Amino acid sequence: MANSIVAYDRPSDVVVVMSSVRPKPTVGLGNLLIINQLSSAPAQSGSGNTSAPTDQAETPSDSISEEERLDGLLLRKTDTATGAVYREYSSLDGVKVNYSDNEDVLAKAEAYFAQDNHSDRVAVLDVPNGKEQDALGAFWFFNWTFAIRAKSDDQQSELTLLSNIFEANKDHFLVIQTNDVSALVGLQGQNYTIGLKHDTAEAMDAAFVGAIATLPVGSVTWKFKTLNGITPESLTATELVGTNKVNAVAYTTVFGKDQTTEGKTLSGEYIDTVHGIIWVKNNTESAMEKLLQNNGKVPYSQVGINLVLGAATQVLNKAYEQGIIQADANGKADFSISATPREQQSAQDLSNRHYGGLSFTYHASGAIHTLTVHGTIDSDTIFQ
Repeated sequence: MANSIVAYDRPSDVVVVMSSVRPKPTVGLGNLLIINQLSSAPAQSGSGNTSAPTDQAETPSDSISEEERLDGLLLRKTDTATGAVYREYSSLDGVKVNYSDNEDVLAKAEAYFAQDNHSDRVAVLDVPNGKEQDALGAFWFFNWTFAIRAKSDDQQSELTLLSNIFEANKDHFLVIQTNDVSALVGLQGQNYTIGLKHDTAEAMDAAFVGAIATLPVGSVTWKFKTLNGITPESLTATELVGTNKVNAVAYTTVFGKDQTTEGKTLSGEYIDTVHGIIWVKNNTESAMEKLLQNNGKVPYSQVGINLVLGAATQVLNKAYEQGIIQADANGKADFSISATPREQQSAQDLSNRHYGGLSFTYHASGAIHTLTVHGTIDSDTIFQ
């Protein structure tokens, strides 16, 4: 067996050790997915299916060549059950390589990367016609939280199906853009669907996500934000009332600044509040999973229950620090959390090694969106 190889010794009194620090991929709750609904089943290049990318074959390889990687392709995965293909790109140039003939996808990607706070990636999901539910399900837990459609249209059955998928799962957002707010009337009450009122010739939906979504959850409201490359609309009072009535978001100019209007989901709940709920849910699940993974054994005793309680409490404290949870009158985090003892668990749960005694409540942090100011004028004028 050969001896281990070590570096040569140089006659010197100084040793410099260099370490490379590389950026970590963005994994969070602000990444974007563009849903590219194919006009027909996936086909080979040259088939005339212009919504399909240039690398589309019967079953595209999941392996990425060095050339593709250099072009900006980060990931490609095919769901063989539906034929749906999921890709992640690091830049607009990467998207252009595969979607040079798809103006809809390119417009969305361009608007997204034009924003100051865009992520280090954008995902595109090619969905065969009629396979929306199964295709989304296959890639639901990949690295994205917000979804938009490559082609914005008002087909009610399609909008309803997609919105209901997001509503059922309660951990991702669907952003719908339309120039006719009546298309959103049938979706009222949806917590996880965001409606935008804007000319579909511009990709406001992609810009909206790119400008705000990756900022720390809880630190921002979705109103008052400026979108790069998006033209503000001159809305009449009637149009603005109609937009607000269906809980949609518009883009207009207020006192000389271009800004988004009320940042609500179609249920009327504020986007930052629902985004905070998703953050707490995801981070609690992650903390619990890591607790179980990183300990040789979490005992089913008060010791183990205290570990569970402590991990969840850390998540809620972090949520408070980020602005997801409100401060109470004493300036403390307004949440409560409890964990019932082993003696209160059912015999079945004890047998299954399942603990279900942890619960918490918190007061969501709000924001000031409008103001009323009362002024009194002290005048010397005497009225007879």
